[in-house]
Amino acid sequence: MVETKSNEQTTKNWGDAIGRVPAAYSDGVGAARDVIAKAIAGEDLYAQKLQATIASKKRARKLAEVSDEQWRAAAKSKGAARIGPGMTAAKPAFSTGIATVLDTIRGVTIAPRSADPMANVDNRVKPIVAALHKLKE
Repeated sequence: MVETKSNEQTTKNWGDAIGRVPAAYSDGVGAARDVIAKAIAGEDLYAQKLQATIASKKRARKLAEVSDEQWRAAAKSKGAARIGPGMTAAKPAFSTGIATVLDTIRGVTIAPRSADPMANVDNRVKPIVAALHKLKE
């Protein structure tokens, strides 16, 4: 038998770490080097692991372990508290990104509106979709 700390002690240790983890995380991020290059270099391994996860249906198994009510409670208690600060922190990046999207839309020439709704989709909506799709590429 392998000896371990009790569940209570392990849970207490985890809870006690909450005050230290944000600073340690930030320090680790600050010390990291060549993160993007390493991530790109690991693309093949990432694809292999992702394919293995898909093949094993692990995602579906893990999803089946959580009820809608558990998901909803976690989303409300954790996600709701995090979303505002996250949006605030991301505002400069959002502004830069959305400017490109809006410039792309403004650069599209569309036909005048007609009485035919399907022609309007083809002549007014699809050119915008095509331009935004090209932007993503």
